Amino acid sequence: MPLRWIGQHLMIKGKFEKLIIQGKKRATIRIGKVEVRAKEFYIHSGGRIIAKAELESVEYKKVRDLTDEDARLDGFKNKEELIEELKSYYGKLSDDDIVTIIKFRVKEILNKPEGKYPPSIPPYEIAKLALKHLELDERERKIFQTLVKTKSLRKTAKKHFGRLSQRWRIRRMLSKALSELASKGIIDLKELEEFLDKQEG
Repeated sequence: MPLRWIGQHLMIKGKFEKLIIQGKKRATIRIGKVEVRAKEFYIHSGGRIIAKAELESVEYKKVRDLTDEDARLDGFKNKEELIEELKSYYGKLSDDDIVTIIKFRVKEILNKPEGKYPPSIPPYEIAKLALKHLELDERERKIFQTLVKTKSLRKTAKKHFGRLSQRWRIRRMLSKALSELASKGIIDLKELEEFLDKQEG
């Protein structure tokens, strides 16, 4: 498995949001060798940026060497529960597989929308307009078609990039499309509510 990396954004499943806010989840364990390139990063969960965190340490272990303490730091009761979660997310898992334990300390609790696009217009609506009015390359077109069909950034990221953590790629495409739509006068960012009313009428 190739080396992967995490920058200034760390994606965590929505079901762990409360544990992070309560300080009960202070680590995330990922399959493979993951490099963390930022000392401080934002934690995303449940479609929002929930916290700003500081990296404490990065440790590599084999699955067989994981402990109950590792599991508890990641928000689980014990090692067995952690292993079951990893299997459900990644599929096959062997004792010799390498995992990365990323430990962090929450510095600030936040509650902000993930995307840079206005929250009052759904991402799939931006994709729909982009497909109709913009010149897109083949890759952008396929990704936006999936987004329109599923109405889900998560499902779209999973299908096209294999991982939920790649949602930022789709958000970047949406931000670019939104700017182009505004420059063409197709959408007025100052009058989003009026635009949505027209689309529904």
